[in-house]
Amino acid sequence: MPAQSYAAPPAAEGLLFPAPRPAGPAATATPAAPAAPATRQQALSALEQRYPGLWRAGQLGRAGSAAVCPTGYDALSAELPGGGWPAGGLTELLSTQGGAGELRLLLPALRALAGAGRRIALVAPPCLPNAMGLAAAGLPARQLYWLRPPAGAAKAAQADMLWAAEQVLRSQAFGGVLVWLPAARAEALRRLQVLAQAGDAVVWALRPAAALRESSPAVLRLLLAPQPGNVLSITFHKRRGPVRDTPLLLRLGGMEAATRTAAWPLPAGAPAGARSVVSPVVSSSSQSSPDAVLDRGAPAATAPGRTAAQLA
Repeated sequence: MPAQSYAAPPAAEGLLFPAPRPAGPAATATPAAPAAPATRQQALSALEQRYPGLWRAGQLGRAGSAAVCPTGYDALSAELPGGGWPAGGLTELLSTQGGAGELRLLLPALRALAGAGRRIALVAPPCLPNAMGLAAAGLPARQLYWLRPPAGAAKAAQADMLWAAEQVLRSQAFGGVLVWLPAARAEALRRLQVLAQAGDAVVWALRPAAALRESSPAVLRLLLAPQPGNVLSITFHKRRGPVRDTPLLLRLGGMEAATRTAAWPLPAGAPAGARSVVSPVVSSSSQSSPDAVLDRGAPAATAPGRTAAQLA
């Protein structure tokens, strides 16, 4: 049988051999592909500009599209991603003992929020808020709201306070939320983190140092310990950035002392199903009624833009 020559199909010719280019004046120049970044650093910088939320483990993360609240302390701001407290995220402040300086640490940020006309919620603080002391520290009393469980509800107080904090975040009517959580499950913190991401509030969860043994969805976790000389030791246990081996020693400012506190009982006509009370932290000389009842049987809707009065 005579040998036959094999001819490649036209579609396969370009795969086997380079196609011949026409010679002469009919040849056209092919535009060159854009040059890649010359160095690895330029490539990384281009990615960071394109994706603001991208960060490397060896550097502090940036705020990206989310805003931050100034801390009022240059040394602390230099150690936080974005240079401030994260807005739209949960921050955990863990302390070795109550009253380690948490409020003095947050005072400049709270003043900035109040100065911008934002409300601030104090959810289940361990001590009674002192209206005159807070006013002397620069926090207008009319912008502070104190949420507390009713008397005799210690057994269900933790669950009720978590529910109240969730309603405050769902309302999107507050710029700052401080919630004290002696004990909380991981799923409860996760709900707070999700609700914080849905808005622009700065959310702080104040917990005991023993909670470090548990995982947390918070974007920032700091351990606070008081030191002599009005100094606060801050250990960075979780942040978007490199590990810091040594704690930050931060000198805090003082607060004005005041002798009067703001505390009100449940109103006489409170319904039997009331689970928590929200009160503006105001002076006792105020003529307006300071109490409103949060009824757990009628939770607030998730629609944004609701005012604090609509939480009941």
